[in-house]
Amino acid sequence: MGDTKTGRRLGGVLGGVFLLALILGPGPGAGWVDGTAEEPRIWFGVPALYVWVVFWYVVMAGCVVVAAKRLWRDED
Repeated sequence: MGDTKTGRRLGGVLGGVFLLALILGPGPGAGWVDGTAEEPRIWFGVPALYVWVVFWYVVMAGCVVVAAKRLWRDED
């Protein structure tokens, strides 16, 4: 499927989402959600920075799983 038009489109979308997650996870996005050292933001009972990074990790892992299941398989 990796050589078809649909496969290329899916690969491009997954690549774009992965790059977005790679940039926003540890990069500027972390600065947007993190509070101060004296008053860190809390989401769901844990520090917001932790939730933010774990969310983007799950997004990246999801991209890899979808690519493995749909794009990186042998046609044999």
